[in-house]
Amino acid sequence: MIREKIGLIPRYNWDYRLGDFIRALGGIIVNGVHSEGILEKIYGQKPILTTSGRASLYVILKGLDLPKGSHVGVPLFCCPVVFDAVRQANLIPKFIDIELDDYNISTSDLNEKKASLSAVIAVHMFGHPADMDSISKVCQEIPIIEDCAQSLFSKYKGRYTGFESTASFYSFRSGKYISAGEGSAIFCSDSSLQSAIKDLVKDFEEWSLLQEISHCSATFMKSFFYQKPWYGLFGSPLGRMLDKRLNLTAKNGFECRQISKGDSAIIGGRIVGFIEKVNRQRENALVLLNKIRIEETVLPIEKEGCLSNYYQFAIRFRDCDQRDFVAEYLLRSGIDNAKYLDEVVDLARDRYGYSGDCPSAELASKTVLVIPHHYTLSVKELNYIADTLNEVDRQLAKSKAKEGE
Repeated sequence: MIREKIGLIPRYNWDYRLGDFIRALGGIIVNGVHSEGILEKIYGQKPILTTSGRASLYVILKGLDLPKGSHVGVPLFCCPVVFDAVRQANLIPKFIDIELDDYNISTSDLNEKKASLSAVIAVHMFGHPADMDSISKVCQEIPIIEDCAQSLFSKYKGRYTGFESTASFYSFRSGKYISAGEGSAIFCSDSSLQSAIKDLVKDFEEWSLLQEISHCSATFMKSFFYQKPWYGLFGSPLGRMLDKRLNLTAKNGFECRQISKGDSAIIGGRIVGFIEKVNRQRENALVLLNKIRIEETVLPIEKEGCLSNYYQFAIRFRDCDQRDFVAEYLLRSGIDNAKYLDEVVDLARDRYGYSGDCPSAELASKTVLVIPHHYTLSVKELNYIADTLNEVDRQLAKSKAKEGE
């Protein structure tokens, strides 16, 4: 048992090391590297920076100046911070179903519900670009916001995600690709909306020196406990215990702040050349796609005209029982995993008035399992993950055979 804990492979990649901590402190103390100009060089457009993706979404919605109580279309199968940001902007989330092949918003369901919508949020789920042409065709004059929190360096028809819409935002918080602690970038080509967003962000609270140092220190410590062997011994059990007591996954509320100088220094320092790490993670995904052989499951795919960064590797199982069996087997074998958005349907129903009209999203929430494949994993670890999944498939087959006797 101790051996499995020591060797537990983390489900996500909090790649924030001592060198990053020192870079963040340098950015705070000497007001060093800023990410704004570097992001502009990469994307060809000057970003507006905030402290978090949810703050960015909130300020975009406020900048649109929609009437209070307007409906905003959001995919049910996405991080609930999206719902919370809509609510905080005095708007109402209207839930849209998803396509089960890429977990992105269903254009057919969007078309049926568009008459009541004042804006739409298109999430590039797991790093797989949504079909922006079809979404734009359905929405016509309805503003579209691209949530690119998971799609750093993903491409739609040869262009980076985030530039097929009214406005977009990226997230660089720990657990996302850059793992800067926090930080977000808004992109908007509409001059009037851009001006409104800038005016709102100017009024956001700045970080004090003490808050800056405390934030990057906490980020470093959290990241430390997300590495082997500390993750299995302390990080994972402590995180699960706190989540049960404090409901951390609900992620309600947020602070609208300007970006931390330390986070900005990390983003600016890491994003240059970071595409190499994204490509490495894509290669890891291809290794798993070639090796995993589990019956009655759906592995992630890359649609024509799209290039996915494979931010997360999601497997959809036949039913909830099969997924849960595999999740427990992997955990016992030293491979952490996540029943991604397992509780999102109940949360949406209890807090945001979801009425039960998104069957594909409900199915995904109970059958999708996210497994580790991040760029820091070794070939040996990747092979172990694939072999373990194939072994659990054999165990499932044996169990099924016994039931048939």
